Amino acid sequence: MSPARTQGRTGAYRPPRARREVVLAVLGVLSVVIVTAALIWVFAPADETEPFPTDLTIPTGVTSAPGSSGTTLPAPATTVGSTPG
Repeated sequence: MSPARTQGRTGAYRPPRARREVVLAVLGVLSVVIVTAALIWVFAPADETEPFPTDLTIPTGVTSAPGSSGTTLPAPATTVGSTPG
């Protein structure tokens, strides 16, 4: 066996990590989680009862632009998206 392995077996049991390191790591993680949750709570958008207005009316049958003298507008063009590949 190599000298590094034989030295480890002769001594008493030593925990793989110091307790202080583990405590500091846990506190660090907890602080990041708490700060993140607080920032999300503070900067969250206002709570609205209705996400969209329900009294929205869309005019139908409008074929001319406002202020024009009876000129009709062309029908809206429909575009079909193409997928690459």
